[in-house]
Parts: sequence; structure tokens; C-alpha cells
Amino acid sequence: MSCVSSYKLMKTASREGYAIPAFNIDNLESAIAAAEVMKETKKPLIIQTIPRTLAYGGMSVYPAMMKSLTIGADDVDYAMHLDHGNSRELAEKCINCGFSSVMFDGSMLSFDENIRKTKEVVDFALAMGVSVEGELGTIGGKEEGDTDLEASYTKVSEAVDFCELTGVSTLAIGVGTAHGVYKGTPKINVKRIEEIHSSVSTPLVLHGASGLSDDILKACIKAGVSKINFATELRQAYTYGIKLGMEQNTDVFDPKIYMRVAIDEIKKVMLEKIVICYNM
Repeated sequence: MSCVSSYKLMKTASREGYAIPAFNIDNLESAIAAAEVMKETKKPLIIQTIPRTLAYGGMSVYPAMMKSLTIGADDVDYAMHLDHGNSRELAEKCINCGFSSVMFDGSMLSFDENIRKTKEVVDFALAMGVSVEGELGTIGGKEEGDTDLEASYTKVSEAVDFCELTGVSTLAIGVGTAHGVYKGTPKINVKRIEEIHSSVSTPLVLHGASGLSDDILKACIKAGVSKINFATELRQAYTYGIKLGMEQNTDVFDPKIYMRVAIDEIKKVMLEKIVICYNM
């Protein structure tokens, strides 16, 4: 497998009418799960980590794990992506550690400040062959919490200006999704996706997809989304798998035994999302 930019994978997806699943990994087990499903399905994935994960496991550890785990499988590419990066400095460090794609999340800044800081990342990253994801509009909740923060829709006119002024490779948009666990029924503005997709050539990203129905995900892909992020459902599967593995092996103290159950539970979720995203 080759580690390529997210943009390269998403541009093909956009042209052919599917989406690349983007899976957040936290540890060795989730990395093994991702590597195994790529080998089994022969489908490209975007593997990503948030800053808190990098602080937990070490910035250079995650790209090194994926590189090692994919040795010998040369027939499918993947991207190693920084999800929700919050500074140029972090983006630079990740690139130096082997990330092929970075995000600068300036969605909580003013529109002008978001443009300025995103463009700073774009200017140095693209020159190194690394794609940059920007974010416009507010995506509710937070990566490891609930969904109390109200989401705001991305405006079409601002998306056009943002893409033109930053030169960003891909764009995460706010259309009613939220990070974390949904407390109610999400109302996704599929029409807004269509409007933005028809107005910009930049591939679009959907955050906060864990918990959305299969039909909604398919509608978002049809409307123009080329990358869909999944994190919460993978963490839920991992936690469930550990508990299940321990229940099935009550006298076992070797983590390699019950962690295999956790890996298999993560894989189940990944495979379900791959089927949806690739229209299989």
C-alpha cells in the first residue's frame, strides 16, 4: 500500500460518485482493524487521528504503525490524515512525521481569520505534496463528547469565497451533523450539500457521521460528499469488544486474546461503512 494524499483519493471518489470512509484510530487495535479491512476489501481508506490521540500515543507512532501494518499489500492506497488540527505548528510536525494529509479547523474563528490561517497551512503543505482540509460552518458537539454545541450550516457564497481564497484541497461543511453521540434525531440539510457541490470543485467532507442512518449517508454521497468521517461508532465497538472478549475468556489474562475480539468488533463497523460509502 502507498500512503497518498486525501485529495488524490477524494478526487477519484468525487468523479465516480462514491465517498472515501475516514476512520479515526486511537491505538494498535484500531490500526490493525483498518489495515486488515483494506487488505480484505481492496478499498482505499483515510486513516486519521485527532490532536488528543496524538498526545496520548505519540505523533510519530500512528503513521509508523500504518506503514508497518500495510507492508506487502501494494494493491490499495490509503491516506494518513490529521483530523481537526488546530495550528500550523501541529500540521508541520505531523507532515514531518509522515502524515500525507492535514486539517486546519478554523471553523470557530471569524470568516476572515479562518481564511488567513487556513491559507498559511495550505501554502506550505501543498508544496510538500500534502493535501489540506479546511472547515467552514459549525459542526456540532465534540470529538469525544456530546452534541450540545449547535451546528450552523455552511453558506454557499462563503464556501465559494473560502475555496477560492485559501486554495484548500478539501472542505468540511456544516449541514446539521454533530460529533459524538446524537441525543435526538439529526436533521441533515442534503440540499445544502447539493448547492455547495454544484458551486465549488473542491471535494466535500462530512464530519459527525457516526449514528446517521444508512439512507442519510447514501443521500449525502449522492449529493456530493466525497469523504465521510467515522469515530464514535468505532470507539463504541472497541469498548464493547473488550467487554465481550473478557466475558468470553473469564480466566484469560493475556490481552492479545480479548483484544482480538475488540479488533473484530471494530472491523464489523468499518466493513459496514465501506459497503455504504463505496455503494457496494
